[in-house]
Amino acid sequence: MKVKQEFFGFNPVMWMGVVEDNNDPLKLGRLRVRIFGWHSGSLKDVDGEPGVKTEELPWAQVMQPVNNGPNSGVGGPVTGIQQGTWVMGMFLDGEIAREPLVMGSIPGIATQGNPNPVNGPPSEGFYDPDGVYPLNDYLEKPDTNKLARNEEDEPHPIINRRKNAKMEAQTGNFYGFNEPVFDSWKDFKAKYPDNKVWETKSGHIFEVDDTNAFERIHIAHKNGSYIEMGGAAGPGNRIDKVAGDWMLLADDNIVVSSIGPINITALHTNILSKTIYLGTESGVTIKGPVKVVGSVLADGLSSKAGSTDKFTAVGGRIVTVTNGIITAVSEA
Repeated sequence: MKVKQEFFGFNPVMWMGVVEDNNDPLKLGRLRVRIFGWHSGSLKDVDGEPGVKTEELPWAQVMQPVNNGPNSGVGGPVTGIQQGTWVMGMFLDGEIAREPLVMGSIPGIATQGNPNPVNGPPSEGFYDPDGVYPLNDYLEKPDTNKLARNEEDEPHPIINRRKNAKMEAQTGNFYGFNEPVFDSWKDFKAKYPDNKVWETKSGHIFEVDDTNAFERIHIAHKNGSYIEMGGAAGPGNRIDKVAGDWMLLADDNIVVSSIGPINITALHTNILSKTIYLGTESGVTIKGPVKVVGSVLADGLSSKAGSTDKFTAVGGRIVTVTNGIITAVSEA
C-alpha cells in the first residue's frame, strides 16, 4: 500500500494564526485562518510579494473536545470562535499546507484596535475583516470575561443595567416585592478562576460560579430576562425575571408547593377555570370590595356589605341577600 508522505504523522507542521472568517458555507464550524509565516498580512500584492485575500484562505476543520463532538445533530455547538480570535493548529498535509486543522484558541491581551473599518472593505490581514474585534472595551485587557475576572476598575455593565431596571411591585397598602439586585460592583463577590463565564456575541450570559460562599448559577438574556440561583437573591434562593410575558404551559398537572406563604402581586389577577376549590384551616380573608357575577352556593353566608341577590344554597334552602346581608332563609 502506498502511503501519502505528507499526511499527518509523517511530516506534521504546527502553526498559529488569526481567524478571519467563521461563516462556513457547509455549516460545519470550519474557519478561515491567516497563518503566521505562511500567509502575507497584506490583502494586496506589495513589492512583488503576493497578497492573500480572506476568501482565498483555505477552510480549516476545528477539532472538537470529546464531551462535545456533534454527530447527526447530537452534541454541542461546533464552535464559538469569533473573527479576530487567535488559534493554533497543524497542517494535516504537511508543507503542502492546504489542509489546516484548528486544535484550539489562544486568549491574549489586545494592544491595539482593529485597523479595518466596521463598514467597508478590509485593509489589513491578521484582524477581524469586519472591524469588530477586538472590542475597544477590552483593549489592553485580558480576553477573559469581566464577570470572570471581577476587577474593580473593570466592572461588567450587567450590574448597573440590572440595578437601573430593578422592579418594585406594590399594590396599594398590600404586599409588595422588590427585585433583589446588587447595589454596586463591590457586592459582586465572584473570584477568578472560580467563575466560569460564557458570553455570546449578542450579549447572552451563562455563569457557573464556584466562588466560596458566593456559589451561583446564572442565565441571562440580552433583553434583561434572567434566572439566578444564589447571588443577589441570597444563598439557596432563586429569582426568575422576565422582561416580557411569562407563559407557563403544561399538558398535565402543575403542582406548586411551599412550606412558607405564597405571595402574588399584580395589577390584575385573572383565574379562568371550570371549577375552583379552596380548602383552608383558618378561613379565607378578602380585603376590599367583592363583586360576584352569577350564583353563589353556600350552606351559610354572612356579610357586612355587598350585593343584593337570591340564590338556592346547598341543601335546597333559598337564601336572600340584601346589600351583602342575609335577610331571609326559607325552604324551597
